[in-house]
Amino acid sequence: MKSKLGIEVIDAHAHFMTAGSIKAWSQRGRSMASFTKRTQTRTDMKSIELPDENFDAAKKWGDELDRYGVSSVGFMIGPETYDEFMEARKRYPGYFLGYLNVQPTDPEAPKKIRQAAKDGFYGIKLYPSTWRGTHVYSEELYPIYEEVQKQNMVVFCHFGVSIGGDADLRSGNPIDIQIPARDFPDTSFIIAHFGAGFFREVLLMQYQADNVYMDSSGSNIWYKYLPEDLSVKDVFRHALRAGGPDKILFGTDSTFFPRGFRYNILEEQFNALQSLKKDGLVNDEGIAKIFSGNHKRLTGYKPRE
Repeated sequence: MKSKLGIEVIDAHAHFMTAGSIKAWSQRGRSMASFTKRTQTRTDMKSIELPDENFDAAKKWGDELDRYGVSSVGFMIGPETYDEFMEARKRYPGYFLGYLNVQPTDPEAPKKIRQAAKDGFYGIKLYPSTWRGTHVYSEELYPIYEEVQKQNMVVFCHFGVSIGGDADLRSGNPIDIQIPARDFPDTSFIIAHFGAGFFREVLLMQYQADNVYMDSSGSNIWYKYLPEDLSVKDVFRHALRAGGPDKILFGTDSTFFPRGFRYNILEEQFNALQSLKKDGLVNDEGIAKIFSGNHKRLTGYKPRE
C-alpha cells in the first residue's frame, strides 16, 4: 500500500487512547487540567477530544489510515487498553501493531511479555524518563530483556523530556541503554523521538552499539530547548551521517483526536529527506527503509496489501 506521498508508510510509534486511558491517568493522580495546559504549551496540539465510553478508537484509527494510505501503525499499549486493542485488531486485521508498556517494578512483567507475544505483539515500551531510582541497566530489568530476547521482540525506550510533569531526567539519558544493548546483542533497542533532547547521546550510541536505533516520532519540539538551532532537516542530516538510513524508523507519536494521524509530520519529514536526497545524503532506497523497510526488518511484520 502506498500513502498519499507515493511511498509505503508504517508509523512506528503512536498511542491508542481510550476512555480506559483517561480513567487510568486519573487513578494515578494525573490532573487532566495540568496535562491539557502542558500539551497546549509544549506540543502542536491545541484541542483534545477526551475519549468517553462511546468513543470507537478502532474505527477512528482505521478511517485515519485509510484516509492517508498508511499501511499500519504501532501503538504503545498499557493494561487499561489491552482488551480493547485486541478487539480493534480483530476488527481491522493488519492495521495495528502492539507494543506492551512495561513497568520495571512489575514482578509479572516477563509473564505479561510472554502473553503479549502469544497475542501477536511485536515488542515492549519502556519509559525510563519517568522512573525514580531505576535505570534501564538496573539488574531488575534483566529478566525483562531475557524474555524479550526469547520472544524475538524489540524494545522501544522513551528517554529525554516528557509531556508528563512527573519525569525524572536522572533516568532519561539514552547512553544508559549501552550496557543492555551490549549484553543482549540480538535484541533491537529503539530510542523514541530522536532521544527527546538527548540527540547527541543517541548519535553517540550509533557508534557504540550496532543494535540501537532511533525513531523520528513526534513534532520533536525538544530542539527548541537546545542551545543550537536545529531544523527537521538538520536532525535527519546528523542521524544519517551517524547511523545511515538503516538505523531510523519513521513515527508520528499520534495520540488524541481531533488531530488524529499527524500527516503534517509525515509530510514534513518526507520533504526533509527529499531535500537531503538532493544533497546526496540518502537515496530512494534509504527513504523507503526509514518509512517502512526498517520496521518490517526489525519486527518481521508484513503489512496489509
